[in-house]
Amino acid sequence: MKISLKAAALAALAASAIAGSANAAVNVSYTSDNLSLPAGQVMVWDFDGLQAAGYSTATSGAVNIYNGADGLMSGISAPPPGDLSNYVAVLGGGSLTLTTPAIKLLSVYMGSPDAYNSIRFNFSDNTSELLSGTQLAGGAFGGDQSIGRRMTYTFGDKTVTSVVFASSQNSFEFDNIATVSAVPEPATWAMMIMGFGLAGSAVRNSRRKTAAAFA
Repeated sequence: MKISLKAAALAALAASAIAGSANAAVNVSYTSDNLSLPAGQVMVWDFDGLQAAGYSTATSGAVNIYNGADGLMSGISAPPPGDLSNYVAVLGGGSLTLTTPAIKLLSVYMGSPDAYNSIRFNFSDNTSELLSGTQLAGGAFGGDQSIGRRMTYTFGDKTVTSVVFASSQNSFEFDNIATVSAVPEPATWAMMIMGFGLAGSAVRNSRRKTAAAFA
């Protein structure tokens, strides 16, 4: 039985969509209306001058930093709710790339993302995953500019080395980028424990020599 090329193409497309969904690496969660960081997270970039070591940004097209205290700028940007500090707005056709160390989690405080906003996570294995609109927002914000969420993205057994925030229209507004606090690798723990042991041994030897000198 012959299968038309069109039917075969549709079947391949469906199979590709299923495979892409099954291989999705980014897990999305959020905390509503919350400027503060969840336990265990540390700020790495806040657009007010905090820039953690190992992180850098590059922009393309229209990307501006505004002060939340200035409020809504109609047709341009709206600060994430409650944000009275500096925040970034990626305008139509612009993008901001955040280069990171190899990280397992990233969180961002954002206000009312739109269907034309997107985030691309680039992994250390040279693959990537693109989230847009409701995908990156953990469900629809409904265009309500009074709603803000701290979005948290985790990457399973993968690590991310750069993140691209982009928008095809005005605007994509966010602030206060964070990740988990660093935990020493097993080899680092071993070196630390060895160091503690050597330091303790040196202290004990010093005490013995002092005691012998006074005997």
